[in-house]
Amino acid sequence: MNIKSPFFFITISICSLFSYAQQKSLSTADDAKTIKLFFEKVYLQTDRSYYSAGEDVWFSAYLVNGKSTSLTSSSANLYVELISADSKVLDKKTILLTKGLGHGDFKLMDSIPTGWYNIRAYTNWMRNFANDFVFQKSIYITNNLKENATYATRNADKKAAGIAESKQQKTIAFFPEGGALVEGINCLVAFKTNDDLGNGLKASGSVISSRGDTVTSFQSTEAGLGLFTFIPKANETYKVAGFYGNEKFSAALPQILKKCFALHITSDSLNIKAAISANDPMFKEMNGKSLSVIIKQAGETIYSGKANLIKPTIAVSIPKKGFNSGIAVITLVDDSGKPHCERLAFIEGEKKVNYSIRPNKTVYKAREKVILNVKATDIFGLPVKTSFSLAAVDALMPDDGNNILSYLLLQSEIKGEIKNPDQYFDVKNPSRLKQLDLLLLTQGWRNYLWRRLADTTINVKYLPEPGLSIKGFVREKVGSNPLPNMNITLFGSGFTGNKLFTTKTDQNGTYSVDGLKWYGNQSIKISSQDERGKKGGWLQVDSIAKPLSINFKNGLQSLAKNIDAEISKRVDYNRSYKFGDSISLNDVNIKLQQEAKKVVLFDQTVMTFGYPEQVFDITAADYSFNGLEHFLLTKAQGAYPLDDADSASSEGIAFISNGKKIRPRIRINNREELVNDRLDYYSLMMDKITQVRIQHLIDNENKDMFLVSLNLKNDALGATNLHLLNLNLTGYYTARDFYSPNYSNPATKNKDLRTTIFWAPQLETNTKGETNVVFYNGDNKGTFLIKTDGISEKGTAVSAKSTYVVQ
Repeated sequence: MNIKSPFFFITISICSLFSYAQQKSLSTADDAKTIKLFFEKVYLQTDRSYYSAGEDVWFSAYLVNGKSTSLTSSSANLYVELISADSKVLDKKTILLTKGLGHGDFKLMDSIPTGWYNIRAYTNWMRNFANDFVFQKSIYITNNLKENATYATRNADKKAAGIAESKQQKTIAFFPEGGALVEGINCLVAFKTNDDLGNGLKASGSVISSRGDTVTSFQSTEAGLGLFTFIPKANETYKVAGFYGNEKFSAALPQILKKCFALHITSDSLNIKAAISANDPMFKEMNGKSLSVIIKQAGETIYSGKANLIKPTIAVSIPKKGFNSGIAVITLVDDSGKPHCERLAFIEGEKKVNYSIRPNKTVYKAREKVILNVKATDIFGLPVKTSFSLAAVDALMPDDGNNILSYLLLQSEIKGEIKNPDQYFDVKNPSRLKQLDLLLLTQGWRNYLWRRLADTTINVKYLPEPGLSIKGFVREKVGSNPLPNMNITLFGSGFTGNKLFTTKTDQNGTYSVDGLKWYGNQSIKISSQDERGKKGGWLQVDSIAKPLSINFKNGLQSLAKNIDAEISKRVDYNRSYKFGDSISLNDVNIKLQQEAKKVVLFDQTVMTFGYPEQVFDITAADYSFNGLEHFLLTKAQGAYPLDDADSASSEGIAFISNGKKIRPRIRINNREELVNDRLDYYSLMMDKITQVRIQHLIDNENKDMFLVSLNLKNDALGATNLHLLNLNLTGYYTARDFYSPNYSNPATKNKDLRTTIFWAPQLETNTKGETNVVFYNGDNKGTFLIKTDGISEKGTAVSAKSTYVVQ
């Protein structure tokens, strides 16, 4: 055998690469450049998959090289979205990734309807490949308050949003190993049964010849998967007859080829073994000729070997030493380069990490201290440094069977939904590798993606982001011609690191400043000047990027009634007594009784919750005011002047919320761009305005927001300071801290009915490869599940879970 492992890369043409600015000029690269094509995957661990309205969704993010499981710093920005069943983005967070790691949370609004929702995560670079690398998972949210006031009277039979409806259709599909049934060769055939929701069906049946003889029989697993073998005879036809339970079915087998190869793959701890068989017509044609076995992972060839066909069946043994863990595609190719057979196999790599989590006791009391020992070692028992996240949750909540191993190595690489994917990586499951092999024979392959990328010049529209970006353009005040070579100055007092940045517009009048870093909502000043230092041009900032298309993943069923009622009971209690950061039940009821309406802004959808609007139709009597700012301070209820020490400017207004002043966002002629709070709007004279509308809103974090909408006349902006922008822009999300009470001291008599007992998004093992995690139980009794996901320093994904009991 001639073995080789070639390394290859692909280059792609792009128009510009990102650049940094630190109190110096930036320029956009106009010359075409090349960049090595690379891929990213992201995985999110959430504390659980089932929630109630008003609770928190906690998540930790891992960004890895798409062709391995090593953490990568290729992108700094991760976009995480909460999506409704009608494919609307309800909330979006921009998470700063540090060395591939980040974390955040969603606060579920009390008005959110019961149903299935999706969480998805992606980088800007992933947008170049549509949804191929976007992470997406389903969560279920129940809302007893919105629907029926208390858990006791809740209408549990009401169909929740996002649940797929069954049409009672059942199918069985057959997958011959290697790709085809071949006359005269013993063929292995895998099969899979499904209903129209993707659930496997237990089935049994027989292969029957045209003469009515039963050739072989088969029976599926509970998941609807199975195998059988038989030798197709020349000039014979076959059919399948069987039962889905008591329901009869009949089906046709795939076409039987008269001249072909067959490929049979087995594996042990050291080698992949390939049995290559040729039926009589094929052997006569190929006798003595060379065949190649090629193995690829993520589109890259990791093995290529040749053998001569000197008899109808030959065996090839391929050492797995040096191979990475993951799905591989094994292809049989003839001497002219024509592929004949293809087979998927899972390779267990050498970089194994023994990763475990053990509580110091198996049985605890309510509010007792829990000490968990997390340990990571290699196959020699040496310590392994590992970054990980950990959740301890009441096992009343169903486990969705997902973890970082199953996602990165399996779910992200094959088509379709996989039920309980972690079973294939559970070392306590003695049949896991056989079950995984059967899954790969039937589930389908995503290799088309790697082939398409290898054979196509990719048109890159989205670049990796080293930080936050502010982009825009400058054009003439009168007319639409762009202004090149304009000096752009950008200042952000709330930036982390450098505060001042400069750049120039290109020949199209556009500018870009990348690599910025700030958290939350910050005031930012931008101005434009010509080469002589004269203020000029109409300075604008680009609106937010167009969102990715949404493919909503339907849920399969509602939360079980008994679980739904228990969770609702806990949430009712916690709200009533304001446990942790909960709000009172009375406050919730007041809000829900009001007619909440949605208001769609450029970056999120917010709610009115019935707060009264202030609407002013401007007449000639208002022209005496000294501009919009004067008008608002005089006429708008709750409007206050800004402090002189305001970091952005003392111009403009603010509203009071919880003792703090909040600058309103501004919408112009029913369109909100990123130019809210620019100084020239507050300087507008009232004869240029036809209507002013003020709304008090609640954002996705349940915080107050104020929106001032202006209807302007066509010539309103002709004489204002268009060279200057004063913005309030939202940067990276600042994740909240999980509330974990300490019951070592006398505690409140109120019950602690939390479902997630503990959440830690970013932990590390020490130099000994271990660490201890300490927290206290609440008052709920029963079994508790601990789940942890992580990635070692050398790029091995790890996952573990354990349980304990509270009596």
